[in-house]
Amino acid sequence: MNKEKQSGVGTGNLLRSEAQRVFKRKRTWAVIAVYLLFVPLECLFLAMMNTSFYDMNRPVALDSLNTAPFLLRELAILMHFVVIPMLAADSFGGDVSSGALRLALIRPVSRVRLFLAKWAVLGLIVGVLTLFTWAAGTVFGSIFMAPAAETTLPGAGTVGAAGALGYGLSFYGIAFCVFVALIGIGGLVARLVPNPVLAYVGTLAVIVGGLYASDRLAFLLSVSDSIFRFLGQTGGSDAGLGWTVCVLLAGCAIMGTWSWKRREWTQ
Repeated sequence: MNKEKQSGVGTGNLLRSEAQRVFKRKRTWAVIAVYLLFVPLECLFLAMMNTSFYDMNRPVALDSLNTAPFLLRELAILMHFVVIPMLAADSFGGDVSSGALRLALIRPVSRVRLFLAKWAVLGLIVGVLTLFTWAAGTVFGSIFMAPAAETTLPGAGTVGAAGALGYGLSFYGIAFCVFVALIGIGGLVARLVPNPVLAYVGTLAVIVGGLYASDRLAFLLSVSDSIFRFLGQTGGSDAGLGWTVCVLLAGCAIMGTWSWKRREWTQ
């Protein structure tokens, strides 16, 4: 029998156990409820303004085909500064400070697998919220925004309904990768400061500080602007956005698993 079977803790059980701990927290439900409340409010805001921006210098008129990406542009701030830092601080740091992690480690569970399980569960939650936002923006735009047979999108040119749908999926897919990287950053910060409040503040400091560390990390603060520039192939610091996110994901995975394996959490 392999080690996983000997311990009696399979990957599925580990994920279910972590999901139970996450959803037992009132803050988890409060964060999700706040985000879901803001989705229709932002839809209403876009319908009232009827205009958004690719970045600070490029306004764009909204229509039935291009609304979805701009809905995430409004909600990404909430995702970056509230949803992800709070969930990461509670999951990676709260379990340590509260002692809940000691109970989880009574069984011979690999700390690396536990770290990855936490990352995967939070990634699933954020992924569902991201997918819901895309669906809400797509449906809302097609029903309530000015009807259009074609629209112009940066990097894609003039596209029809199918092209706009593909662009929106690409936009949200890249944003989701950034969100997953932010979860990894939250896990690293919580490793240094297990207190959930300090971990939350520390994660915010990293997000804001990334802008000052390098222009390539500007997407940590304004992900939508960076994605529009990346898809529009405008060059500059966002030209290598894909590689930068991949390196960040790999770095968080390597450093996170190494640090969790190295520390004795039960002491």
